[in-house]
Amino acid sequence: MGLKENWWRFNYHAVRLCFIPVAKRALLLRSKAEGEIPNIRPIMLAPVHRTSADVFALAEASKEFVSFVSTDSFGHNGVINFVQEKMTTAIGTVIWHEAGIGNPRKRAVVLAKDVDDRLDRRLITAAFTQGEYQYDSVESIEEGLIGLLKRYESRHLKQKGHELRIPIVPVGIEYNRSGKGLEQSAVGKWLLKWIPFTPNWTIPALRTRITVRFGTAHYFEGQSARELAEEVMKEAAALSGIEFEV
Repeated sequence: MGLKENWWRFNYHAVRLCFIPVAKRALLLRSKAEGEIPNIRPIMLAPVHRTSADVFALAEASKEFVSFVSTDSFGHNGVINFVQEKMTTAIGTVIWHEAGIGNPRKRAVVLAKDVDDRLDRRLITAAFTQGEYQYDSVESIEEGLIGLLKRYESRHLKQKGHELRIPIVPVGIEYNRSGKGLEQSAVGKWLLKWIPFTPNWTIPALRTRITVRFGTAHYFEGQSARELAEEVMKEAAALSGIEFEV
């Protein structure tokens, strides 16, 4: 564990222990976790992606340092994008330079290098395999990051002479507000509409109960990256109580 990783962990846990309790109290949120992350490292978590709170819900439920994968097209404006990228990088996030690097091959190389670095460090990595937000269903699959794991396993076997199998754990996130499911915060919508430079975040409504569920570990067993991604996300959708419509 080097200086860089210690810096990531310090910032990450500062957010987890300082920001999350305040945000929960402000929004009157309640949360709980069901299941647990297998004690195997490296490991990849594949949560559903429903709101901006997903990252924080998973951080609180795991109680561990998780290195997320995020795009550099955050959907706001240049100033907010710059600040958000610097902040997320400081907590160990892998930035997928979707638009920031012009050459597609170079973007792929940068992403693969950063993901491999987290795997070499034996960290917990999390990737939103849906891609963009989908509030009440899983409607798309981005299997590229799971494909990177398959490539990493093959390279490890070739270089080290022994097999390394990386578990992929589906993670369900259920939002429930008095039995009504996911409802967006009216305050958040108002801020987005009337306050300039407000980040385009999706925030759960007041008094929402959040349940994070860790599923069964999946491994490559001869499937393609696409097939495994579909297996994992189908379970993640079921754990979230939402439809799988891929």
